[in-house]
Amino acid sequence: MNEADAVSWQDRWRIQMEDMAARSDTQYWNRRAEDYNNFIVSSSFEYGERMAEILHSNTMLGADSNVLEIASGVGAVTLPLARRAARVTAVEPAQSMADLLEENASAANINNVSPEVTDFATFAAQTQDNAFDLAFLCHAAWQFPDAAWLIEEMSRLSSGHCCLADTMGQGDPENLAMQKKLGINAPEVDRPFYLYNVLNELGRPASLSNVSYMMRRSEDSARSMWTNLVSKYRTVSEQDTEMINEHIATRSTNGVYEVPATMTMMWWKA
Repeated sequence: MNEADAVSWQDRWRIQMEDMAARSDTQYWNRRAEDYNNFIVSSSFEYGERMAEILHSNTMLGADSNVLEIASGVGAVTLPLARRAARVTAVEPAQSMADLLEENASAANINNVSPEVTDFATFAAQTQDNAFDLAFLCHAAWQFPDAAWLIEEMSRLSSGHCCLADTMGQGDPENLAMQKKLGINAPEVDRPFYLYNVLNELGRPASLSNVSYMMRRSEDSARSMWTNLVSKYRTVSEQDTEMINEHIATRSTNGVYEVPATMTMMWWKA
């Protein structure tokens, strides 16, 4: 294969993520808001706290920082960022997610979070260059099949650093086996590996750090998560429900469903 025939990492990412992004639209995340919130709260915002500390210890986040978080969800990283920053603007297109973010911030007595219920493209088009000190996106890059556009817009909006974080490898092997058992044809890719190479293609080499954590949620939350996941691909059958219940029972202790996971953080100077 000559250089002209080579497929760029940007194209490889787009091919892998287009279907996933289309299936996981705003309506899907509105349905997932309650079970996702159960996961984040039950896990005590664990991975968010670790990521915020890494950003802080590497002088990317401080008491005067004006932070942009893209696809903030219910506040998994938003609240830990807000505890260490002057202000966090949290862009989240799913209204139910944004509502729970506000509830979580209020419960934690955090008042420096500004939710923006809109998609990132709309927000970015209305926002001037260098408006923030840090642009951050966690576990949602797959929502953007055009990774180059996402990275360049994050870089444009930040005068300091940008950071992407996503699941390392293909996630927990037992969960992956369960997806195959249910016939879910989700992309089996190491998303940080793809994103790291896209960053290099764009001339934006990144620093890396891994964050391991335990995903904890109630059995009802796990049941809702798996049921909604299947519903992205087809109607949920009684057999699906039986398999889901069996899987949850094997992974739960005292009513708490647990899954180990690791995320990779990639940051670069804007």
